[in-house]
Parts: sequence; C-alpha cells; structure tokens
Amino acid sequence: MGFPARLLLSILIAACALLGLYMSAYAFSVPRRALLAAQTGGLTLGAALIAAVWRLPGRWLWLALPVAAGLTLLLLWQGGGL
Repeated sequence: MGFPARLLLSILIAACALLGLYMSAYAFSVPRRALLAAQTGGLTLGAALIAAVWRLPGRWLWLALPVAAGLTLLLLWQGGGL
C-alpha cells in the first residue's frame, strides 16, 4: 500500500472519529462523565488506528480501506450529511 492509499485511509479514520465526536454531542440522556470518557476513548482509538496504518505492513490495510469508507458513509448518512 503506497502513500496515497495510507493517506486516504488515515483521512477516513479521522473522519470517522470526528463524526463520532460530532454525533455524540447529541447524546443528551448519557451522563456527562460517561460521555466524556467515550469521546476521549473514541479519539484515542482513532489516533491509535492512524498510527497503526503508518506502522504495519500494507497488505491487510487494503481490507480496512472499504470498511473505513463504508463506516464513514454510514456516519455521514446518520448525521444528516448525505
């Protein structure tokens, strides 16, 4: 997997993390501590996945690319962006 594909996968993972953060702002019935913990965990997981994209061999990343793209589209659709 070359540089453009790794960059695209990193952007898709970042979009998923940020869309999840945006959508969690509307979780009014969740206690504030639990919401902050989930938001921090989601952003940390996103950063860890981006780091893994750049460190691990590219063969398995081709499988992650359509998964990340599908999840991004699903979150965009659920958030009203599509």
